[in-house]
Amino acid sequence: MKLGSDSLKRLTLELGGNAPFIVFDDANIDQAVAALMASKFRNAGQTCVCADRVLLASAIHDEFVSKFVARAKDIAVGSGMDEGTSMGPLITSQAVQDIDDKVREAVREGATCVTGGSPLPNLGPHFYDPTVLINVSPDSRIWKTETFGPVAAIYKFETEEEALALANDSNVGLAAYFCTKDLERAFRFARK
Repeated sequence: MKLGSDSLKRLTLELGGNAPFIVFDDANIDQAVAALMASKFRNAGQTCVCADRVLLASAIHDEFVSKFVARAKDIAVGSGMDEGTSMGPLITSQAVQDIDDKVREAVREGATCVTGGSPLPNLGPHFYDPTVLINVSPDSRIWKTETFGPVAAIYKFETEEEALALANDSNVGLAAYFCTKDLERAFRFARK
């Protein structure tokens, strides 16, 4: 911005995200799982619009987590040059370490790691296992800050108002996702 300001150049700044992904109890679970797979694990979770904070209605939480974990376990991690690879490396070995630190911290704070949760040194220093955490505290660092890696942090909610408050509890607003069949809810929730 400083370099561009001297000559009044137009610019766009990508300053990070921490996108919520909300699944209401009336959503099509299989479609929602597929949407989260695409949003969370594309480019190993290294796009600023990737879902970071996953909010699941308590009524569908267990079914959703079961299906999502099964899909996450099917991700073939490896070199993008290898046939069959569906998720490649992270940008640096420091990114792997930062993600691992956040995952371990979340578990110490009470989250449960359902799958993944560790680097994959047998593949090289830039690989991290696709990870799903449940019971993540909304006060934890993994919830409050962008992870920029293949980690889905999941929290269970009871009401639309609770989901809205948690979704909006962020200092960034780059993207947000939600799944519902209720068109009225969709427009109401999107406005808020």
